[in-house]
Amino acid sequence: MNIKLLTKDNYRFFINKHFFKELDMSEKEQIVDFVKAIILQKRKSLNLRGFYKVLVYLNKKVGMFIELSKLEDSSYFNNLDLRVIVNNDSEIYFETEDYFLIQNCKDVRFFNGNFYALLNDDIDNILKIIEFGRLIYGEDVINLLANGIVL
Repeated sequence: MNIKLLTKDNYRFFINKHFFKELDMSEKEQIVDFVKAIILQKRKSLNLRGFYKVLVYLNKKVGMFIELSKLEDSSYFNNLDLRVIVNNDSEIYFETEDYFLIQNCKDVRFFNGNFYALLNDDIDNILKIIEFGRLIYGEDVINLLANGIVL
């Protein structure tokens, strides 16, 4: 599991697919319960209190990306309330500056000086070069699909 602090009240979590392999991906309630349990487990260490929106981007081949954003804290002194939204089987792209790393991938795009490959089809090849880029999902993918150039 990887946790990254974006701002004072915003976090990103990444949970590898092997961490929740027993979870039924088609059962939304199981996913919501799993995500809540993870966040409650990290509550004290991250000093979480207030009302949070939790966006979950799930990809069966990679894992789970979680975005945690505080919406309000004025009436939540020591309480934690979560609104969890699950996006099943989200598209994940690999971002890199080096086209030659992903030139053999099927779905390659160019946007803002970087090259992107759809992770779903070429996951084994991309996992070998993962240290030369980063994975994008959610709003970043929507922006890429709307504005990127297909190569």
